[in-house]
Amino acid sequence: MTQQVARRRIRPVSNITESKDAVVLSLEMPGVRREDLDINVENDQLIITGRRAERDDGSRYVVRERAYGEYFRSFAIDDTIDREKIDAKLENGVLNLTLHIKESQKPRKIAISAK
Repeated sequence: MTQQVARRRIRPVSNITESKDAVVLSLEMPGVRREDLDINVENDQLIITGRRAERDDGSRYVVRERAYGEYFRSFAIDDTIDREKIDAKLENGVLNLTLHIKESQKPRKIAISAK
């Protein structure tokens, strides 16, 4: 018995964390290689696309539950994010994007002068 899985766009699940210095996006993208990923900033959108290629070794699936095809996810980013300082790291099927907050947007302490 075989199962057919329709080719579709895969929306990777994500976690988003925030500190005073950065916002970190973690996206699950198992099976996607670094060279098959594209990360772009267009206007106020961070756009992540990738591709997980199907195995082509001549064998036939009996059961197929894993998704193959195009990954796509986009996130709105505001003016607090420094678009020139976005770091990306792919490790163990997880893509981590660090979006650094502009220095001018970070909280700062105001010194009080004595008279």
